[in-house]
Amino acid sequence: MQHVNTWGRWLRGRRRPLTVVLGSVAVSLGVAAGLGVIAGHERVVAVMRGVEPRWFALCIVSQAVAYIGYVFALRWTASCDDGPELGFAFTARVVAAGFGAFFSAAAAGGFELDYWALRHSGASRREALSRVIGLGTLEYAVLAPAAMFSAIAMILGAGKHTYLAVTAPWFAVAPGFVVAAWLTQPARARRWTRAHVHSSRLRHGIAHAISGLTTLRWLALNPTSGIPAFGGTALYWFGDILCLWASLRVFHADVEIPALIIAYATGYVLTRRSLPAGGIGVAEVALTFGLHWLGVPFASALLGVFTYRIFNFWLALVPALAVLPTVRMIRHEIRHTDAELDSA
Repeated sequence: MQHVNTWGRWLRGRRRPLTVVLGSVAVSLGVAAGLGVIAGHERVVAVMRGVEPRWFALCIVSQAVAYIGYVFALRWTASCDDGPELGFAFTARVVAAGFGAFFSAAAAGGFELDYWALRHSGASRREALSRVIGLGTLEYAVLAPAAMFSAIAMILGAGKHTYLAVTAPWFAVAPGFVVAAWLTQPARARRWTRAHVHSSRLRHGIAHAISGLTTLRWLALNPTSGIPAFGGTALYWFGDILCLWASLRVFHADVEIPALIIAYATGYVLTRRSLPAGGIGVAEVALTFGLHWLGVPFASALLGVFTYRIFNFWLALVPALAVLPTVRMIRHEIRHTDAELDSA
């Protein structure tokens, strides 16, 4: 009887993650079937016959590179401006959990786990939120310029299929950086931070966004922390994009590097850590169409993207399961502490 009760508690504790994973499998299969109809099943089967499995090894290595890069990005963003120092091993466990489908089921995706980890390491609610938003901003502060320069290169003739609806929007990155620099000028940023305490929900949200941008500005102006944070983020994007490229090469798909970067950036306007359930379904559709619009045959793009998601998303379950006790400990500890503070 005790064994039955133990099994029941184990199952109840994992019901939500298990439901998310099963639901994700169903969504993924449904999206694959729908895209397969568009590509034509005969064409998909023909492309699969020419598979090159030797590229799978590069997919695994590139994902390991991406993980290491993100560990550096999170660790140095957390410690910026006298923030908490996260141990390398602890940060690696948090990153592994955030990339796993189980924990990306949280409303804010893997970023919610980053928040809990920062609170666990001594950051206040505001500091933790500011650094999490700053980390999300840091991701795009690296990826968006790469996409913009890739779009410029394609417009100038580096790509055969420019498809302006996909490439042209990235030209807004430059003025976006100018606006961000203006908003985060110290005096202006302090006014917004003070004003949000008794303001509307909209101004409250804007104040948090500016706080995150201020974290990014601090990293840009302090190379000791900024170089490893920006460098780690660049390494993360490089590893993940390399994994996508290798997955396409499995099916002999040739794609120009600028087109690959733009398609990837378009597909990850929201990243796997920011979307619930890792963006399952959304990322596959966006990446497949983005690659196709920029010159990759639809069947090859479809198979390459789903192969990439095996390494990028599904295999992430393995390290995520390994760090499950750490995540539960952090959440329980912070919720208990917050409950005591709120009742005091």
